[in-house]
Amino acid sequence: RMSQATIDILTQRSHYHRLLTSLQERSEREQRARLRDLYRTDLYALLRYGLRRADVDHEWIFQRCREVQREMNGVLDLWAREHYKSTVLTFAGSIFRIIRSHGEDAPEDREVTIGIFSHTKPIAKGFLRQIKYELETNDHLQAVFDDIFYANPRKEASKWTEDEGITVKRRTNPKEATIEAHGLVDGQPTSKHFVHRQYDDVVTLESVTTPDMIAKTTAAYEMSDNLGTEGGTFALAGTIYHFADTYRELQK
Repeated sequence: RMSQATIDILTQRSHYHRLLTSLQERSEREQRARLRDLYRTDLYALLRYGLRRADVDHEWIFQRCREVQREMNGVLDLWAREHYKSTVLTFAGSIFRIIRSHGEDAPEDREVTIGIFSHTKPIAKGFLRQIKYELETNDHLQAVFDDIFYANPRKEASKWTEDEGITVKRRTNPKEATIEAHGLVDGQPTSKHFVHRQYDDVVTLESVTTPDMIAKTTAAYEMSDNLGTEGGTFALAGTIYHFADTYRELQK
């Protein structure tokens, strides 16, 4: 197994290429084992190589992945637009949480269920759509984590729609899908309790047009706290649109 000491020496982006090149000399079984450990312990490695995102091969994004991984829960990440906040935090971050809590020898005991919350449900479904498509088409991730991801989830998974959510292979049977998408102000779900709540784009340009709209968004966010679980986690990602918006209230 790849030790944490090995992960700690991956301090430059060039180190990953050397490591992955050296793995080609190993057996298929050992490659799988080492890649599982790498992707479960290194958010950047998962995003760049597991999710095949060559566009993130940039020092700024590398450093943001490290920063996010150091403290993933209970954090409000406010980034400018087009700075990869949703890519790092919601897209890769959600898959990272799944592979760490599911499958063989998972480093975390509790299988995660994730509720993605945005200002409206269509926005949240956009984030889910990206994850859903990735897990349908990424044959590399399916091979490395064949005990978690279905080869043909549209036919094999118990739930695999944007409306109901998507479900991976799991040992437990909660009523929540592995990932679901919901809106804050246009009908929050009832009788749902997620191990992790991932908020992204809670505030939008349309949600700050009046003080009443801002107050409605803030109240909806506070109400969504009831959708968590005992010992659960949450994180927020967004961009400030108004000097007194919901994010400003959360900062206070």
